[in-house]
Amino acid sequence: MLKEITTTFTGDHHAFAVLTDTYEQAYVPNSVVSAIKLEVGRTYRAGVVENRHDPKGQTPWFVTFIEGADFSTNKNSVFSPLVDLFDAEPEAIEPVKTLTELVHEAIPLMNGEPFLAADLMEHTGADINEIGTILYNLHRYGRIAAAKVYKSGEQVRSTQNVWCEDVKRLLK
Repeated sequence: MLKEITTTFTGDHHAFAVLTDTYEQAYVPNSVVSAIKLEVGRTYRAGVVENRHDPKGQTPWFVTFIEGADFSTNKNSVFSPLVDLFDAEPEAIEPVKTLTELVHEAIPLMNGEPFLAADLMEHTGADINEIGTILYNLHRYGRIAAAKVYKSGEQVRSTQNVWCEDVKRLLK
């Protein structure tokens, strides 16, 4: 991501900076320091990524390039190809809905009529056992009504469960 940084320390082979918006520390490696003359206290626009080389988390950001730096003098830098990645705006990613959200959205599609878990399979694309678990949890919390159908009186588990938004529809 492209952020503004302010340099706090410069050395011969590395530097440190802080992000101007959050004041979190960023490490500037030799490949970036050698491409531009950094000055302490000056603000730059830089590409930063999460610093995975800091196990203690004291320096959470890693600078991959600084805008205006001449990477043509340092073509062997492993970060020089990354400059193009930060120019483009990130694509908006649509959030993926959970199976529970899909089941919640599919229940009103039954128009208040009693339904089976299998009826929701085409709307959610999920396994009948997963749908049944979600419907059971909704029933436990009082969100939907359930009618359990037993083939014989000695059964421990029901043969079939019929679900409905309103218990009055099950009693008709």
